[in-house]
Amino acid sequence: MTSTLARTPSSPTPPPRPPRIPRHPLTRPAALLGLVAALYGTAQLVVVSPRMGIGWDEAIYASQFAAHAPPAEFSAPRAQGVPLLVAPVTALTDSVTALRLYLTALSSLALYGAFLIWTRVRPGYTAPLAALLFAGCWLSLFYGNEAMPNLYVALTAVAATGLLCLPHRSRAALAGLAAAMAAMALLRPSDALVVAAPLAAAALLTRPRRPAALAAVAAGLAVGWGEWLLEAELRYGGAAARMHAAGRANLTGLTVSVTEHAGALDGPSLCRWGTDCGDVSPLALAWWLAIPLMAAVGLWTAWRDRRRPGPLLLAAAVAAASALPYLFYVGYAAPRFLMPAYALLALPVAAGALALVRRSRPPLRPLAAAFTAAGLLAHLALQGAYAHRMSAIAYEGRERVRLATGELRRMGVRAPCTVYGQSGVQIGYLLGCRSRGLVRDFPRTPPASVRRALEAGDRLLLVYRGTAPPRYAAGWRAVRLPGGWRARFSPAWDD
Repeated sequence: MTSTLARTPSSPTPPPRPPRIPRHPLTRPAALLGLVAALYGTAQLVVVSPRMGIGWDEAIYASQFAAHAPPAEFSAPRAQGVPLLVAPVTALTDSVTALRLYLTALSSLALYGAFLIWTRVRPGYTAPLAALLFAGCWLSLFYGNEAMPNLYVALTAVAATGLLCLPHRSRAALAGLAAAMAAMALLRPSDALVVAAPLAAAALLTRPRRPAALAAVAAGLAVGWGEWLLEAELRYGGAAARMHAAGRANLTGLTVSVTEHAGALDGPSLCRWGTDCGDVSPLALAWWLAIPLMAAVGLWTAWRDRRRPGPLLLAAAVAAASALPYLFYVGYAAPRFLMPAYALLALPVAAGALALVRRSRPPLRPLAAAFTAAGLLAHLALQGAYAHRMSAIAYEGRERVRLATGELRRMGVRAPCTVYGQSGVQIGYLLGCRSRGLVRDFPRTPPASVRRALEAGDRLLLVYRGTAPPRYAAGWRAVRLPGGWRARFSPAWDD
């Protein structure tokens, strides 16, 4: 009787089985993911040259544990994650090329490790395709070998979300979840906090509840936030003072910067300090709008097919949580701020693209496959073009800094000294000097660190391009440098 009832039409239809994974080693998801990671590292070396000079933020991060240069001024919003990340190289050498090669290898391995977790959460090709989609973004290519936190925040968010969703959690998975959250909190404590909110909600609201996962998330947050708050007490006058200074530096408050982010989809890398985001590119806007559309397709098909839609829903929730503060709370736009959202949304987008092919009827399946492949190629071509253009712009500007630094080194500029001015942080790092950067024109009075150097009779070097020197340096020895730069030497250099 039971057997007969089980076959009646009124019985619910069991969910379809996941597609069988091919057994050939080269076509397994983990192998394809390894290929994506290798291609990602290769693309960084081709599109973004390992000879790319060092950027402003990079020089600040790299100098914190550098053997050849004193630490640059570390502003309140920054965290120690990136300095710790690059310390194995900066503590041994001042070579920027070595730093680039190290970060290329590290980012490729991090991409592989973060999405490898998802091959267990969603067996099949969702994880390799999602990794390819994210790796193909111009932001991932441009920042892959840069000493910046956003890429690693994105990948730790992918890893943490996947570890929480593993069907069979172990102590190793819980330890990995705590480690991923700790790394994220060391890199950017505020980002880790907003990512932790939906993860904690999932641990509490799903059945069965997962108190161990919630504890792992909390433990990871405690590591990063504990370091940040301890540093606040030691260097910034307390936690409240540091948070106030960080909010002032980041222009935080209720605001809407969606239009600015839309304008920066194809660059520039930062819309601040007089740099306009520009007009919205129709192609870039179409790409941007396609992301939530394809993610919705992926979520809908996972729900209809009953193929564990929870992990993809959680990935989308974490993506939204990570993006909202930058769209409605930070008063300026930088495309890299949205990298965690792009990395997490790549998972439902990939699931939707694969579902378009899998759910199509046999006569239409080749057409659906061709449409999906064309969309993937269009994504890679468009984002690759943006990456090439942005890299060329950055390379040109940083090459001017390198040429000016080389001329100063040829003139005998060595530590101990202090460099102040536009790109002063990069030039100071490369020369091994203390540094103070300048965004725009020189103020009438020097900042405290420069004033102290002058009062102590230290060797102070002003560097500038396209602006006038301050009045107090009117009588200092002036020289022209390559790349349109000029320098002024304080009287201490001539003593």
